[in-house]
Amino acid sequence: MSRSDLEVVLNEHWSELDSAPVGHEAALRVSALPVVTEQGVVSAATDRGGLRHLLIPLVGRRGIPTGRIGGALRISERALQGEDGYGRFADVVCTRRDLSDVFTGLCADVLVALEADGRRPYRTTLAVVNRWKQLFSGGPRAFTNAEEVGLAGELHVLIRLLRHDPGAVHYWSGPEGARHDFTDGVQAIEVKSTLSASERRTFEVHGFDQLEVPKDGRLLLNWQRFERTPEGRTVRELVVEAAQLCDDEVQLWARLARLGYQRDMADDESALRLSLVEARWYEVDGGFPRLTGASLVGAMPDAVYDVRYVVDLAGVRSAALAPRTVDALLAEVGSPS
Repeated sequence: MSRSDLEVVLNEHWSELDSAPVGHEAALRVSALPVVTEQGVVSAATDRGGLRHLLIPLVGRRGIPTGRIGGALRISERALQGEDGYGRFADVVCTRRDLSDVFTGLCADVLVALEADGRRPYRTTLAVVNRWKQLFSGGPRAFTNAEEVGLAGELHVLIRLLRHDPGAVHYWSGPEGARHDFTDGVQAIEVKSTLSASERRTFEVHGFDQLEVPKDGRLLLNWQRFERTPEGRTVRELVVEAAQLCDDEVQLWARLARLGYQRDMADDESALRLSLVEARWYEVDGGFPRLTGASLVGAMPDAVYDVRYVVDLAGVRSAALAPRTVDALLAEVGSPS
């Protein structure tokens, strides 16, 4: 199953467990998930306090260390009575109910990894948890101005997509590690944002695939310039609007959490207020200035990686797309071809 399918399965199991009776204080309500490892079945569970758990089967006699992995994430060993007798599990739990949606994303990633390789489930689980560790490290992390501007730019595009389709948060693929910021698998959007006052319209490209067009698809490039103004909007205000338009807030908050943005982050007097003063859209085609792996076949040493270069939009031969054209193209994202 896909990651999004597994998130749905997890939420369904946890919701059903929440309505089931629970016995004594330490008891868990447990439900087997459709993910089987070589050491047994993975299960979802909830406790008397409404906290969500993921139970990873353990074999052998060796115990596992118990303790807090991050600010809200804890792993401990737990023995449970089942139909086949007692079983040992690594019990992964989020101790903050307000982070349940983030925890769902983490657990879905664990299940994806276990479906791919279920030979050593505890070790695989720890590997995924360690990648998420920063998200549970206590307080929210500080964003640089450049990071905040970049997030604001993506949120502006996300809000436009959500106005066409309330489920468009599923196409926000940048936080998932995809090469483009938004994609439905065929149509893709790459967003570049700046706070620079320079008259030059430039942006930095990371790698040879960031401006590669999806196979049999289309890639749009959105360049935005922001200014810091008193009447501008904060990232928090953009997030609130996106949440109001979105029909799947769990997905929205999970993606924001992957970027280090936590649900309880609030604005203060120093919050960056940004006004969008210029936006240009282009279709990336054969004439668009860029470097790709295909264009450098035979000329690029195998050891070359982490390539970065700057594109100046003054060198783009084709005209920027008209606003009506942009709206029509955005409305097509996620539509059957």
